[in-house]
Amino acid sequence: QIRFNSTTGLAEYYTGTEFKSIDSPPVISSISPTTQADANANIVITGSGFSSGATVKFIGNDGTEYASPSVTVNSSTQITATTPASPLTASNEPYDVKVTNVSGLSNTLADSLDAGGVPTWNTASGQIGGSLTEGDTVNITNVTASDPDGTAVTYSETTSNVLGANGLSLNPSTGAITGTLPSVSNDTTISFTLRASAGGDNTDRAFNIVNQNFTVTDINSIPESIWNSIPTGQFANAGTYTDYYGGRFDVNTGNVMQFRSEFTNEHVMYQRANARSNANEECYIQMYDISNDFGDASNGNQVCQFGIVEDDPTATGYNNNTAFGYVSTSFTKMRYTVWGQSDVASVHGFYTGGAGAGSSASIGGNSSNREVSANYRLNEYQLNFTPTNASTRTAITFVIKPDNHSSNARKVYMYYGNTKVHTFANAIGANSTVHFYCGIGQTTSSNGDFWTNNPPRIRFGDNNGSADYDVGG
Repeated sequence: QIRFNSTTGLAEYYTGTEFKSIDSPPVISSISPTTQADANANIVITGSGFSSGATVKFIGNDGTEYASPSVTVNSSTQITATTPASPLTASNEPYDVKVTNVSGLSNTLADSLDAGGVPTWNTASGQIGGSLTEGDTVNITNVTASDPDGTAVTYSETTSNVLGANGLSLNPSTGAITGTLPSVSNDTTISFTLRASAGGDNTDRAFNIVNQNFTVTDINSIPESIWNSIPTGQFANAGTYTDYYGGRFDVNTGNVMQFRSEFTNEHVMYQRANARSNANEECYIQMYDISNDFGDASNGNQVCQFGIVEDDPTATGYNNNTAFGYVSTSFTKMRYTVWGQSDVASVHGFYTGGAGAGSSASIGGNSSNREVSANYRLNEYQLNFTPTNASTRTAITFVIKPDNHSSNARKVYMYYGNTKVHTFANAIGANSTVHFYCGIGQTTSSNGDFWTNNPPRIRFGDNNGSADYDVGG
């Protein structure tokens, strides 16, 4: 038998012993609010299939059921139920919400009601981590949130993995941000949103980390820790050596480069252990404690060359095969400065490749490989600090860096003291290694080799490839 029950509004069928309602279970889509610790507070339940006379229960995580003392079925899609007269405790959260129609059919929205407050951030929004620079190791541990009822908080990013794309990782349990910042060409802001979650509740907050492009404003500010002294040894004869190519010079303790006084013409040193072969990092090659007025008439008429050679320096030969004239003008793997003879402009300048003068007697007549003719006097360009107590702090520094941090080609900049005096027109190839080169030529006076008595020092630096310092460019 089938009948309609006007009291319940449902059809019923007879089982042989009793009539039972014909119904389908309700559907719960959501509740609002999702956090409520107060007694007798309204909870709006949204869904479908709600029937008049439905009941509501809140079920703790221990299985205890708390009946709602007041249930109003607003419509088949909405119910307003109040929390119990005794507040729900945080110890049993999160709570399930169960709706039961008069037919006895029910549905449950699991873990939907938090009896405590939402997580609260302990860290203000905005920049975190303080002053950070490309290549820095990051360990930010003060980005935290707490839940008022003591529920454990977990952390996540709300959208894409912004931190991971920048070499950083987020600890989901502690909120710690760790990793190593990537190299950047300009100060870069890494913006992201973190989500603190507890008991089904979430609180978002926007943060950012500023990855600064490391900029050193002058040569003095290059950290002393990155400089490497050149290996020491005596190199009297022309030939091939482990560390150098060339002869007629010694390297004394303390990276002092000293030419031998027993010779009156060319001396040359090529460093064979490349200072830097990684195109993605800067390197710096410096001669400092240079004697004032090198090449003054009273000390001989020497001309000095100092610079860099790409790839294998043996391509230029050794000893007399220097850039004074015995290297072809087609050899363009050198960048160097020449000075001497009282620093007159006819000699002084910045050169690319071989001199092509055809003779070691004078480089002054050559112009095909001289980018700039100048009359700089080196003693006018002093560093404020060098790691020695020498009487002079004159320094020449080559700064070799990637072209705008994007191209594998490297540019070469020339500094006297802290003053950039020249940028070489030709870049160094992406796969070229960098060696430094020094040579003196011409004849000496009766006073002997001036640099035997007043030797300069040479060093190179690259911070082992872990960072650059953006000098020049």
